[in-house]
Amino acid sequence: MKTPKSSSQSESHVCLDCRRLLPVDAEWPKRLSSSTFSYLDFIGDAKILSGSLTAIFCSSRCTGDAILRTTKWIGEIADDESQAIVGGFHSAMEKGFLEILLEGRCRLVVCPARCLERYRVPGNLKSAIESHRLTIVSSLPKSVRFNSEISSRQRNQLVADLADHIVVTYSSPHSRTEKFALELLRSGKQIHCLNTGCDSLVAAGAEVVTFDTSVGRTGG
Repeated sequence: MKTPKSSSQSESHVCLDCRRLLPVDAEWPKRLSSSTFSYLDFIGDAKILSGSLTAIFCSSRCTGDAILRTTKWIGEIADDESQAIVGGFHSAMEKGFLEILLEGRCRLVVCPARCLERYRVPGNLKSAIESHRLTIVSSLPKSVRFNSEISSRQRNQLVADLADHIVVTYSSPHSRTEKFALELLRSGKQIHCLNTGCDSLVAAGAEVVTFDTSVGRTGG
């Protein structure tokens, strides 16, 4: 079974062209038609954004069981080229999951919690971008050049709004992940929980899925 690589692994960075997508453009995601986003800056292939996307959220602190089960699920969907995964991939845990996904065939959308002006793409993402498997997207203005609690919250909202399906692989009690997921549930979003440890979300209406259920094709 594949396991996440160390987040301390050194990475080179490269500069790639950034373009802007507007609501009037044909490739503007229809899921954002009623949102407050007025533009999307992106690096890569915009066509990925208009297809079905599954969002992944995970608390930065996980139990050992949650890490093992989530890694197993990530490894399974990584090799499914019909899947397209969207996330922030900012925490050490999520960066490890991204490394597994990059080794597979699924498509990816990465949403940094900062603008894309002068954004230096991590070297490990370059080949996936060039092969039209990965797109980097941000809706944040050029004044936001560093991650912050506010920009992370805005990024998470974009991830949720872009997705057809939302999966919380693990949410620590009283964590920001749990709080945000509860807000999404109250707003009418459907949440899938992959692991035990999401009791508050399940009590609020989230659906627990098992490994033999293909997220994105659950039908409910």
